[in-house]
Amino acid sequence: MRQDNAPDRELVVEARAGNREAFGTLVVRYLRPALAVAWEFAPTRDDAEDLVQDAFHRALRALPSFDETRPFRPWFFTILRNVGRNAAERHARWTSVAIPDELPSDSADPEDLAHRAHLRESIDRGLDILSAMQRTCFRLCDIEGFDSTEVAEMLGMNAATVRTHRHRARTTLRDALRHLNEEKGA
Repeated sequence: MRQDNAPDRELVVEARAGNREAFGTLVVRYLRPALAVAWEFAPTRDDAEDLVQDAFHRALRALPSFDETRPFRPWFFTILRNVGRNAAERHARWTSVAIPDELPSDSADPEDLAHRAHLRESIDRGLDILSAMQRTCFRLCDIEGFDSTEVAEMLGMNAATVRTHRHRARTTLRDALRHLNEEKGA
């Protein structure tokens, strides 16, 4: 796979000409942020990976009609968000009970397991309080390490709006998780 720093526009032109390696470079370039965005629409990591794969597949199929004078990143993330929304709607209609990602082993310390479960539950509740956009901005900026300008491009919005969503997410999470520090100090 190409390991160069070719601009997206150049890679798009090459991919449209049939160069699979060029499209592969775009996939590698946007895989991590795409997973972070897809995670907002998917109940499990596997589902998020499926959404990303579907979005890249749709982008590849739509590449011949893509206006190469426009930036690739916002176009791709629009496809991903649409795929994610459609999947979330389908999932809402067909919900099922999920099998836990990690089943406790016989040798695990029950107190440690209980603490981890409580911590995970608290964090999940905190993230559930956030709006979808706050969660997305928080994950992309604070977990994935993108700056607000990059996230704004990915999501097709103003960087100041991303900073506002990120700030509100941090404030809400801080308040929601405050009890963890209080329990730790007790």
